[in-house]
Amino acid sequence: MLENPSEDGAPARRLGMFGCLALYLPVAMFCIYCADRGQISSPLNATSLNAAPPTALSAPAFLTQRETRALWLWDETPSSQAIIENREGAQDALLDFLAAPHGAPKRNINRLFFAAQGHAPGDPLKAAQPVQYNPLVGEDARPHLQRLLGRLSAQGVATELLAGQAIWLASDELAQIPVQRCRETVAFNLASEDPKARFAGVHLDIEPHTITRGPWAGQWWQHRLPRGYNAEWTQRWKEILTSCRQILDDYQAQTGQRLTLSSDIGSDFARYNQPMRKFLNRADGPLDYLVVLNYFDTRKNQRGQPMFVDGAHDGEQIVGGVRQNLALWSQVPVLIGVETGPESIAPDPTSFYQEGYQIMHQTLDTLLVEQASARLIGVAIHHYAPDAYRDMKP
Repeated sequence: MLENPSEDGAPARRLGMFGCLALYLPVAMFCIYCADRGQISSPLNATSLNAAPPTALSAPAFLTQRETRALWLWDETPSSQAIIENREGAQDALLDFLAAPHGAPKRNINRLFFAAQGHAPGDPLKAAQPVQYNPLVGEDARPHLQRLLGRLSAQGVATELLAGQAIWLASDELAQIPVQRCRETVAFNLASEDPKARFAGVHLDIEPHTITRGPWAGQWWQHRLPRGYNAEWTQRWKEILTSCRQILDDYQAQTGQRLTLSSDIGSDFARYNQPMRKFLNRADGPLDYLVVLNYFDTRKNQRGQPMFVDGAHDGEQIVGGVRQNLALWSQVPVLIGVETGPESIAPDPTSFYQEGYQIMHQTLDTLLVEQASARLIGVAIHHYAPDAYRDMKP
């Protein structure tokens, strides 16, 4: 459960239930851009593809529009390998669903966050999960992934590599892992002659507040910066994002293709992690856009306001929600994310699973019509399956 840091060193105040539920944080912080953003001071040593300085290409069109409909696809059931290899038609079924979720072509998904790699079983809060299936680097598996990306592209779906583990911030060694994911994405794209068979970006989901067990339990809030997280973890977080940004910029300088870098942020993240917000909320920041995990359903807060729009009461104040986030994230494009999992995945107040996809769609339609912020570029749905968006009732 997220805590409000004390600036005078006194014990931190634990937030109320929704301060935790609304959250689903992820990624950011350390390493400083040089004035020209072409060099990094980083022990992670981002691999440079060299060539000329990054080409000043215009931003991808979707970053200035309000038409993005994104979906998370984790390595679950069906597995990423099953989808990539189209086992029992898993890939065909996915593409059919993306084209017309629940039979509605106007709801088609046009951006996919795809965890293409498969990991060995284990507790991700206690140890880094080793990759046991990696089509980004495996020569035998790579053609299958290229074919899938080509089919997605032909259907109008841009695909970003999805990766995330909370403990990546716990040590310098672990912080190497997400940077390696960025390198592997670039290497995969360079090995794909067909531009349509390449990733469109990298999407990182790192949620340190979820570390409630194992060797690093609770350390994310110790030794904190004022109104922020653990200072060492924050530095690694900055460094991961800045290093990945440099890797993607070097790729752009070599190929002319812009790879986006995006990240998930909890609904009350901007309110309770101000150092992170300051680092990310810049026109020249490392992220092309972020996803606010606005995990509320249709219920109202203690003031009688809809929590989805106006946030939840944390015991002392109202935090989170669409309105507060669009005001606080004023310099970076934003997708508003919703949860669709059952209570085995997400508590009832955070998910539309119980309400059904029709009410969820109505809520998202209203959001896109009524919110005037120029930074709002669309919506994102967590997640494909099992027992989520694909399997929701009307």
